[in-house]
Amino acid sequence: MIKKITSLENREVKHVIKLYNKSKLRRESRSFIVEGKREIKLAFDNGFQLEKIYFNPNIIERNRVIDEFGSDLIEVNNDVYSKISLRNTTEGIVAIVKEKKNISNLNTGNKNLVLVLDGVEKPGNLGAIFRSCDAANVDLIILTNQKCDLYNPNVIRSSLGTVFTQNIIQLKTNDALNLLKKHHFSIFATSLKATKNYDSVSYDQSTAIVVGSENLGISLFWQKNSDNLIKIPMLGSIDSLNVSVSAALTLFEVNRQNKFNR
Repeated sequence: MIKKITSLENREVKHVIKLYNKSKLRRESRSFIVEGKREIKLAFDNGFQLEKIYFNPNIIERNRVIDEFGSDLIEVNNDVYSKISLRNTTEGIVAIVKEKKNISNLNTGNKNLVLVLDGVEKPGNLGAIFRSCDAANVDLIILTNQKCDLYNPNVIRSSLGTVFTQNIIQLKTNDALNLLKKHHFSIFATSLKATKNYDSVSYDQSTAIVVGSENLGISLFWQKNSDNLIKIPMLGSIDSLNVSVSAALTLFEVNRQNKFNR
C-alpha cells in the first residue's frame, strides 16, 4: 500500500526541506534530495540507494512510478509537492537518496584521464564540469580543497544528473598527488603563469588535468607539483575563462589528441 501525505506540517515534508537547505544535515545523514525522473533514474542506475520517493499523481502517472521504482513510494498532493520541490519542471517526482562511496578505480594499462578540481566553489560550475566529464569519458574526478557540497541541489541540477554517472572522490592534496604518481600520470595544471598553450603539449599517456578555484586558480601546491603548467590563449580583454569552460576545452583536447579513443 502506498502511503499518502497531504499536510504541509508532516514531519517528512519538513525533513525534505531541511535536506535541501542544510549541508550539515546532508553530511550527517549521508543523504540528499534529487528532483526529476531523469536524475533519479541516473542515480538508481549508477548504484545509489533510493530511500524514499515522493510523487504527485497529478503530474506523473502512478503506474509509471511503480513500474520504474517499485517500493518506498509516497504519494503527495499539489501543495506538498510545491513545498518539497525547487523547480516546476521536475516531472512530479522527488527522492531522498543515500550517498555512495566511490573508489579510485583506474584501469592499469589504459590511458586514464583524471580531472582534479582544486577548490572549485560554485555549485553551477561544479555541475557543468561534471557534464563535461561525462561527455569526455573522464575516468576519475578528484576533489581537493573542497569548498562546495557535492550533493548541493544546484550541483545536481546543473549537472543534469551526471554527478551520479561519474566516479568522484575527495582527497587531501598530498594524497591526490601520491595517487597520481603511483599510477604514473602526467599532471597538467591550468595557470595564468603558464608559458605553454594547452594544445601545444602532448597527452600521450595517462593524464591528469588540474583546474582551480574561480577566484584564485590552482593552489601553490599544484603549481609546484605539476609536470606542466598550461594555459588557454586569450585573444580579448579578459585573462581567463569560466573554470567549467576551461576544463571542458582541456579535456576535449586530450581526447582529440588521442583520436577520441583512449
